[in-house]
Amino acid sequence: MNENEPVAMSPARDCLRPLKGHEVVRRGDFVADNRQGFIPWAGPSGFRAGSFVDRIYRQRKGSLAEARIQK
Repeated sequence: MNENEPVAMSPARDCLRPLKGHEVVRRGDFVADNRQGFIPWAGPSGFRAGSFVDRIYRQRKGSLAEARIQK
């Protein structure tokens, strides 16, 4: 991996909303990382967000804020 390449793209905090317990997790959702940023969800999809220990986030519809790069 080249050190000049970004490791992950992460949306800004105000572009995300936490999923409600009954919403189904899918590809494209995010979880918080240890550096107060967000990383793409890499686990299975198709289960309810309320059954997972950590909060899962989804981009808000119509959000035009730019993604920031996490290194």
